[in-house]
Amino acid sequence: MKIPKDIVAYLIIIAGLILLIMHISELDFDNLKKGPFSGIVSNILLILAMIITIRKDKAKKEKEN
Repeated sequence: MKIPKDIVAYLIIIAGLILLIMHISELDFDNLKKGPFSGIVSNILLILAMIITIRKDKAKKEKEN
């Protein structure tokens, strides 16, 4: 059974959002110098990459039709 690319991309976005929420909840607002900023930035970049991928795939499908 082959899973469509769109579904995989949406699942990755959901997982990225869950991880982003976890990283933000671990953030110490009293002392921001020791925060997990790399995890937050990497999750945001992952979500943006998946959104761009979904848009490009949709544009490619529309162009083919």
